[in-house]
Amino acid sequence: MNEKRVLLIDDEASLRRSLSLGLLQKGYETELCENGMTGLKALELFRQKKSDLNYVVIDVRLPDIDGIKLLKVIKFNYPELPVVVITGYGSESTAADARSEKADAYLEKPFTVDELTKIFAEIPEKVPATAVAEKETAEMGEKKAVSAYVLLNFSESANLTDAYQEMYFMDHVLYCDAIKGDFDMALLLQADNLGELHHMVDDKIKKLPGVKDICFMPVETPLLPESVSNIIGTVDKALGREKGNPETVSNANFWKSASSYVFLEIEKEKLETIYPTLYVNEQVVSCDCAKGKYDIVLLMQGTSFAEIDRNIQNKIKPLDGVLRIKESPIIKLFEM
Repeated sequence: MNEKRVLLIDDEASLRRSLSLGLLQKGYETELCENGMTGLKALELFRQKKSDLNYVVIDVRLPDIDGIKLLKVIKFNYPELPVVVITGYGSESTAADARSEKADAYLEKPFTVDELTKIFAEIPEKVPATAVAEKETAEMGEKKAVSAYVLLNFSESANLTDAYQEMYFMDHVLYCDAIKGDFDMALLLQADNLGELHHMVDDKIKKLPGVKDICFMPVETPLLPESVSNIIGTVDKALGREKGNPETVSNANFWKSASSYVFLEIEKEKLETIYPTLYVNEQVVSCDCAKGKYDIVLLMQGTSFAEIDRNIQNKIKPLDGVLRIKESPIIKLFEM
């Protein structure tokens, strides 16, 4: 009989080893992944090679991406691919989340190989994943507009509220935020070309009362392998993101929670692994490569600044190739 293929995504090495050995004895070939991003890369590789994949098993708690979010991405791109969600921290809400995102089964640890294969057998036969994935992959399209981050420092005597209100309503301003840290204000600008943005900075922003220093950082499209770009495109679609569209960030949710800009300096040769890992981080609202003072600009959102800090310390700082991190919490000027 032909072996069936299982993609197992779990950060626990001992579980990966024991399950792969047990599944092999039951006639299942297992592809092992220690985090969500390697799992998405494996799925893309299966698609490119037109290799059949029969089941995916994903842990709810992964080091780089929330398992339920990963389930949503997989089901969006491979709706007929059976996915079993596993967890060692089971709860009714987790099970409900898994069901709402169309998991085919939910299994709490510890479990046996027999229990897992019994679940496989109970899932109705579906079209192989690669046949489904042959539907159009990310339609990236050519980016028509260009963007840039502008970081500003003001003199102590400057009226930040007046400056904020004036910049907020300027043409080409997508975001305007007062921040703490090395800078007082952060803007995200967008126009048809870079020259237009330079003119705006020179003719309008520099002339605002109290402006001392300006850091201009054009946003660049990261140079990534096609497979990684495809993954990012499918994540955008699955999570309802539209790159460069400010409407994709809910203003209501944004202002009810803690939000921070996070600026990173990295080793450029490590971009291929750092960028997609940041992109799928559950608290990252936007992730842009930039040219200038910093290499990557993140907008992060959490229930508190302490939660964002923990994410930075536990998931971003340990990434190989991250050199320096500057966090700038957003200040809600009209609540000061």
